[in-house]
Amino acid sequence: MSRPFLRGQTDRWVHGNPFVVGPHPYGRGLFAARNIQPGETVLRFRGQLIDYQRSVNPRFERYCVQIGPNLYTLTWAPERFINHSCDPNLGFKDERRLTAIRPIAEGEELTFDYSTSMAENSWTMECGCGTMRCRKVVSDFVDLPSDLKAQYRALNIIPAWLSPEFEEMQLRLRGNGNGNGNGNGNGSH
Repeated sequence: MSRPFLRGQTDRWVHGNPFVVGPHPYGRGLFAARNIQPGETVLRFRGQLIDYQRSVNPRFERYCVQIGPNLYTLTWAPERFINHSCDPNLGFKDERRLTAIRPIAEGEELTFDYSTSMAENSWTMECGCGTMRCRKVVSDFVDLPSDLKAQYRALNIIPAWLSPEFEEMQLRLRGNGNGNGNGNGNGSH
């Protein structure tokens, strides 16, 4: 969702960052506080590292970002307010940093594609991003259309742990009906 933020309605407690927290139809979102150039680091997930078992705790689940096969970061404010888009303007530079993948204008909502950090073989989320590219359902990286995976790989915005080899392993696990791809072999989540 791209819209100018209203300066009087933003949380200005995010000092020194290229973004502000502002109102969003789903609660809050992050919006560019200034123009941002492609390749510029915009956000770093700073939270505590936890494993899959802890990430599925209802108290934590909605605040986790997967950063490895069985590794998650528990997000803090303000990064927990970043929303998904099927047409994102940010992508992963490494497991915990998001960078701009195109020029971003001041006031534009900052988003990333949640699928670029998910590999559980069971996770889905209804999408309401409203973009022309909206997939209606967000799920694991392995479920993305081949052309979109290739596009994201060409942009170099996929964390290294989501390698083609890891993706093949996920597909094999899925074919067996044995495991969720997170390295712990249990298919729940």
